[in-house]
Amino acid sequence: MVMTRNRLVTSLALSVSMLVLAMTAGCPSPGKPDVDPDAGWTEPNTPDAGDAGPGPVTCNPARSNERIPLRRAATREVVTETFDNLKASVDAQCGSCHKVPEARGGFQYTSDLAGLRATAPSLARMASQGAMPPLPTPEQLKQAVALGQALTSWLAQGAPEGTFEVREEGSTDGGVTVGRDVGEAMTDLGNCIPESKPLGSDPEKDAFFASLTALPRYLSETDTDIVTFDAQKLAEHGTIAFAPTYPLFSDHAKKLRQVHVPAGKSIRYDSTTKRFEIPPNTRFYKTFFKPVKDAQGQVGYRKIETRLIVVRQPWQDSLFGTYIWNEDETVAELHDLRYRDGSSFSDRVLVYRTDEATGATRNYAVPGRHRCIDCHTGSEGQNFVLGFTPLQLNRRPGGEGGVGTETDVLEDELSQVDRMISYGVLTGIRSSADLPKLETYGSKRARNTQELELQGYFIPNCAQCHNPNGFAVISNPAIASLDFSAGGILFQFPTSLKESNGLRSYVNFGVTDFAADLKSPIPASTLYQRVARDTDERIIHMPANVPGQDCRAPLLVARWIASLDWPKDAGLSAAQKEANRQERLRQAELAVKETCQDPPDVRWVSEDFTDKVPYEPRNTHWESNIGVPPFDYLTRYPITAEHEALARQRIPTNFWTPKPGCRFETNAPPPESVEPWMLDRLGSPKQPWGELYYSTPGAAVFQGICANCHGRAGDGQSGAAKTLVALNGARVANLAKGLFGTSSTGESHLAMFERVLGQHGGARYMTWMAAGGTTVTFTPEFMQAWIKYGEVDIDFSPRETDWGKWGANMLGAARGACDLVRVGKFGTGSSEPPSGNPSAIGGATLWKKICTLDNPLTPAIEEGTDSTAVSEWLQHAQFNAGVMAYFYLRDELSKGRIYPLRSECEKR
Repeated sequence: MVMTRNRLVTSLALSVSMLVLAMTAGCPSPGKPDVDPDAGWTEPNTPDAGDAGPGPVTCNPARSNERIPLRRAATREVVTETFDNLKASVDAQCGSCHKVPEARGGFQYTSDLAGLRATAPSLARMASQGAMPPLPTPEQLKQAVALGQALTSWLAQGAPEGTFEVREEGSTDGGVTVGRDVGEAMTDLGNCIPESKPLGSDPEKDAFFASLTALPRYLSETDTDIVTFDAQKLAEHGTIAFAPTYPLFSDHAKKLRQVHVPAGKSIRYDSTTKRFEIPPNTRFYKTFFKPVKDAQGQVGYRKIETRLIVVRQPWQDSLFGTYIWNEDETVAELHDLRYRDGSSFSDRVLVYRTDEATGATRNYAVPGRHRCIDCHTGSEGQNFVLGFTPLQLNRRPGGEGGVGTETDVLEDELSQVDRMISYGVLTGIRSSADLPKLETYGSKRARNTQELELQGYFIPNCAQCHNPNGFAVISNPAIASLDFSAGGILFQFPTSLKESNGLRSYVNFGVTDFAADLKSPIPASTLYQRVARDTDERIIHMPANVPGQDCRAPLLVARWIASLDWPKDAGLSAAQKEANRQERLRQAELAVKETCQDPPDVRWVSEDFTDKVPYEPRNTHWESNIGVPPFDYLTRYPITAEHEALARQRIPTNFWTPKPGCRFETNAPPPESVEPWMLDRLGSPKQPWGELYYSTPGAAVFQGICANCHGRAGDGQSGAAKTLVALNGARVANLAKGLFGTSSTGESHLAMFERVLGQHGGARYMTWMAAGGTTVTFTPEFMQAWIKYGEVDIDFSPRETDWGKWGANMLGAARGACDLVRVGKFGTGSSEPPSGNPSAIGGATLWKKICTLDNPLTPAIEEGTDSTAVSEWLQHAQFNAGVMAYFYLRDELSKGRIYPLRSECEKR
């Protein structure tokens, strides 16, 4: 049946909505996968001819509590559309911002045939990413996905002026159908459990993967029989399933995880480090399934995506990507929707049917490459793999090791470690008893069951970012102590700990009504607020990079806070303390139940921190603004050789934080100028002179101010950047590849500014953007929460009102620092004017050099008797700070050199 529609958005949202883009560049096998109509229907115990390995494998029914019965193939409707309807839909969704003469964000289109033919690729990309409209509702996401699908289909069919068929891009005739017996028996450990014997192998595929520089286009081109999901066949080639003890939340998706170790290799357990050593070219697969109700009311699970990691060393060389399944679930094709700069693969939103009878749909978010890196950077073994660790593999019964009592863990789940030892996949251990357990991991012990269960949740959902190598700590070293990995900070958590700006407590016992506080818009305990409330100007919702709402997170945190020893209970009897504790636990259960519900659909905010190619300044009106009031000073102040020399001058500001393995010069002489902060009360150095930490003005300004949003690598990757995107759609610049990058011809992007503004014109542009030239609006609340001292020797007022006085822009922090220098209060901890970072006292000399370069500090300015002179002096001081950051970016960061903080002696 052919259906012609007049209302594009509504019909598309109820029609086939899965989008699959084909990767055409850098792929070794561009053709379609071989068709094997009988694959998956093989009778049990009947291996394919020519299979590698020792012979047939016996496979017994899987005893797992996590059952994933697969749905049977759905019937797809043929849908046609007209160009007029397509044009009307583009105008309805995009016209108010981008149809000529509008050009929001520098993009515009005309909705005639020629105009749409030229701009449809960009429109389709943005719609498919869920990037337009900004901050979309779930329904707007559906409409955008439908529009992206229609635009791509229209282009693929030659952009006709008449009718065209709306197709799935990834739809491919043929493919592989999972056998009914396999599908009906599917669990998180596969459809059956191979007997305990050495697995088969696949040397040909091992060699294929070892030679790869990019993943193949189709999943069927990866490991043999991977698309059949037949555990018996897969075992005969060396691929087996596993399931973690502590699973990651992914909008309630069910998952099948599989691993393939190259022939002759094994994953070895190191009892000293308590970690697995995973050999290169080991493959990890994870397939995501979502429930679908068929026309008869039966629920089955459909395959949405299969993610693949090919382990390499160092982990930065690992290959990874995701394959998206077509509506028929017969072909999975590599997701390759591109970022703004043309790199792969970006965020993407899919829409799938949840009810075949009613046509109800739900959004599904596919995270882009940058999110994968954000999360996997902090993998425990520094191998890019999450979920395959000794703690995760060592399954525990319900009620043990932080596993909830409601969890029923069956025989084959509990025995997976011993089974993998017998397969030869794991070596270095005799049994699961040799592996660590969460409750005895590290030197500290959990206070109670609630703390242990929360740690179990944190391992897969938080610890990948909150650990010494994780994204959260790399982008904001000020929170390095907040290590949520096993053996980290949670057991015996210091309840007096405050956020890195010192303003709010992670756990606040000062509330008078615990239940009311848990239900309030801004709960007193910020650890609870971060998992229970949406992103706002001060916090980013956790866990990050995850679609949907996991109500277990606020419940576990609330129960943990309730279980702690509250100061107001001091002096009570043990029985009274326990009664109060039980009452708080009851209140926690009720409050979370009342305030947290699974949302009816997924809302997803797309992220793309890349810059356009060719490069385009974020504010294209820079030429008409720089040098014109109120920014006339930007061309009036000189940038001299003294600025360049000062930016890289090494100045002592503190002492290194010693670490095991860090060696310092034992007989180092004192610095040329010994300052009081370096000495103890007896006049001796507080630490050996060899441990004196030197910073540079360029590094201090960038890492103390700019890095809070732009990231320490200058790549636009930070918690503050993610918060801005979620709040107002603002995109933090990737300075390293944008402003300080180079064109395809090798010309520096800075050249365009130098042609107009002269030498170091880029410094004047960057300082303008950081002093108010950006079109992004920063509130004082945002600035106070996100511009933090951290481990950088910088000091400025912690008051929110002062940010408003400084202009609530990035260089306002430099203005605040120089104002403290002006009155001699930098790093003193004074109450008025407020000095918020007394540990930065050693940075006073460095900051005075910055603030006073070509900008003398006269007695009148120090005393503040001439307000006009003070304002001019602070403006010049702020300009100097921006120039320092410019030289650091140009000479160091753009070349991949990140200046170590005083806690990073191992990176000297």
